Amino acid sequence: MLFTPKVKLNRLETGETNINEYLKQPVKKGLVMFYGDSGFTRWKEKYGNPNLEDVLLGKDGRQAVVNHGFGSSTADELLYYYPRLVRPWAPRALVFKVSGNDFGFGYSPFEIVFLQARLIEYARRDFPGIKFFLTNTVPQLRYKEYTKTRLRQMSEYNSLTEDYCLKHEDAYYLDQMNCPLFYKDPAHAGEIEYTRDDIYIEDKGHFNPAGYELYRQFFAEKLKDVL
Repeated sequence: MLFTPKVKLNRLETGETNINEYLKQPVKKGLVMFYGDSGFTRWKEKYGNPNLEDVLLGKDGRQAVVNHGFGSSTADELLYYYPRLVRPWAPRALVFKVSGNDFGFGYSPFEIVFLQARLIEYARRDFPGIKFFLTNTVPQLRYKEYTKTRLRQMSEYNSLTEDYCLKHEDAYYLDQMNCPLFYKDPAHAGEIEYTRDDIYIEDKGHFNPAGYELYRQFFAEKLKDVL
């Protein structure tokens, strides 16, 4: 199925500023790459948070991950930049985070998963044996303001992504939405109205340092076999 890309070329061009920052860094092959939107992008000291690479270490205490997230990105853009931001690093695993921005640009859940699957196919071909960790939507305080249509799209994306992982042995579904860490009461995990309000900055959508510490704990557990 073909569809018209909804990300305008000028967004891809302005995104080069963020991309060039990564291209200036030394290439380190064989790491676990975090590739996604601003939830990963802001996991850096420049945003007042610890660097992902410094807090999520390997079993030997050395660098195990590399952060190639860039803000406001969609699955379409992540696919577009794959040749420059993923392929040269030859990662042993890819942690993929999308959907946060895609719906706002008009992509349907099916289109997001379709683009996600295309990127995965490229990586499978390039790096036999690579593993994929696909996240569902992470709870945010701003979700309380979303329309029923948006919430339905999120649920559908999560279901399609989980189904994809069930059908592919090299893909693992990371359930952020139902993780007790992000809720006031573990008994209410998955219920948006109980999302913790002390782990987000003022925009209600991005973690503060306390939130990123919980995110570190989440990924340390989920990725323990590849770190």
